Amino acid sequence: MKKRAQRNKKRIRWASVLTVFVLLIGIIAIAFAGVHLLSPKTNTSPKSSQTSSQEKAKSTASSSASQPKETKWLAGTNENQLPILMFHYVTSRADQLPQDSNNINIVTFENELKALKEKGYTTVSGSDAEKILTTKEKPSDKMVWLTFDDGSVTMYTEIFPLLKKYNMHATNFIITGYVNKGQGGILTWEQIKEMKASGLVDFGSHTVSHPDLGKLTLEAQRTELEQSKADLDKNLEQKTDIICYPAGGYNQNTLNLANELGYKFGLLDPGRNGAITIAAKRSDGLLTLPRL
Repeated sequence: MKKRAQRNKKRIRWASVLTVFVLLIGIIAIAFAGVHLLSPKTNTSPKSSQTSSQEKAKSTASSSASQPKETKWLAGTNENQLPILMFHYVTSRADQLPQDSNNINIVTFENELKALKEKGYTTVSGSDAEKILTTKEKPSDKMVWLTFDDGSVTMYTEIFPLLKKYNMHATNFIITGYVNKGQGGILTWEQIKEMKASGLVDFGSHTVSHPDLGKLTLEAQRTELEQSKADLDKNLEQKTDIICYPAGGYNQNTLNLANELGYKFGLLDPGRNGAITIAAKRSDGLLTLPRL
């Protein structure tokens, strides 16, 4: 009897264990089913996959379209000729225009930009001009270099907005001593930096105080060329290698110093000091380039 009672107790104990085990399995199964039902279903239909592929393709195409297109330069066989246009002041006020053929009204200037655009001209930067004049490559068969002397504030207030409007480039030659002194009517370093950052305007030297270099001593010329270059290099974090001689004044000392100090290009004033008014080319001498 005792043995039978013990066996019964064991059976009851095992039955209890099995019951608990079955209940646990049931609870786990119910929980798993609930999680499965609540989880979002992934649509793997062919239509969904096709839509995803189309959206990806559109995204890729949009990204490619937003990338700037590189200009393909043309390889030529002859020496390039580059028209270099010279300006000083451009303003909307007639009373602000000095009596000089290189100072024009803003309306006239904008009409000139429109005409260049309509005729398919490419306006080049200073670095473009260097490549054009030292190689036989060019960005276009129709090209022009817009240059502005003196660093007038109208470069920022009048000209820069038009360059942005028509996506055109220009080079401005700065009298650094005037900028350093904060002279009225002259660009500030902040304005110069903003224009340079746009990629539409680059800057070269127009000396420190705008003298006729051809009338200065060798050392006085050195100061003008060396200090203006240092001012531009420091403030704009660049290697200035283009100089525009004030009033086109220069002599052999000027050319020797410019070459020694690292200037690659020198620009003249049309009609002054015997300068001719033709398109510039390498054979004219890179430190004596004519302008129109």
